[in-house]
Amino acid sequence: MGLRQDLTVRAKDVVKRRLGRGIAVGAFGEPYLVVAVLGQSNAHGAGLGLERQGLDAPHPRVHQWAASGRSKNTIVAGSNPLFHEVPSKAVGFAPTFAARLADTTGRPVLIVPYARGDSGFARIHGISWDPADTGARVNLFWAAVDRIRTGLATTPGNELAAVLWHQGESDVPLLTGPVYAEKLDSLIDTLRAEFGEVPFVLGQMVPDEIESGEPNYAVIDAVHADTPRRRTNVAYVPGPKGLYNSDTEKIHYNAVGQRELGHRMWTAFARMSSHVE
Repeated sequence: MGLRQDLTVRAKDVVKRRLGRGIAVGAFGEPYLVVAVLGQSNAHGAGLGLERQGLDAPHPRVHQWAASGRSKNTIVAGSNPLFHEVPSKAVGFAPTFAARLADTTGRPVLIVPYARGDSGFARIHGISWDPADTGARVNLFWAAVDRIRTGLATTPGNELAAVLWHQGESDVPLLTGPVYAEKLDSLIDTLRAEFGEVPFVLGQMVPDEIESGEPNYAVIDAVHADTPRRRTNVAYVPGPKGLYNSDTEKIHYNAVGQRELGHRMWTAFARMSSHVE
């Protein structure tokens, strides 16, 4: 990427990070179950069909630790769109997952959103998810670790209940399967070195994009599906078919697909979590 394009990306990021304000919420006075949401655009929330007053209305016991916007570093309602590294504009799967967790446990849930579109383990625009990439302009992994730490510190007794991961599309043309597996395993291992044996829930890329995209999609998807064999306390969650934004944008789940993926991620998490009996 040339210097001019790099500076343009940085300038746009500065503007985006200042946009938006979250919905104010009252303090619970009890510890949160914390859910970190990491990855790229589908984790960030790209689903068209946002219903702010309907299916995407705030849940009374789901909050978020905002990472951007005018509410940065405050707790606000955890409804779509979330305040990731830059604010989202559409629907993601995390609020659906968090609502199921809150309803089942009776506990308040704090989402820590820190996903970014067009990001991967391979360095893109100077940005990387690779924990070992010390030369990246922005290392999203270590920035996310800091967000999780500060989110956990918001209330005494907070507990990291789950990490939700959705990524891979940007690395499809850039990494081989073995290299991607090595990077993903390193991310899981390094997270657990920081926070303990937290459940790791990995959502599938859009099946329709996998089928119609370049051949390496199937390779990266196979790495994802194999992750529970390589690492314990990991769930791979197949995504719903036919629920993407448009024929020209199969890479992103639509709002219905995002909510369905959130339900599926919850079901997979519930099978392996000590919080769900």
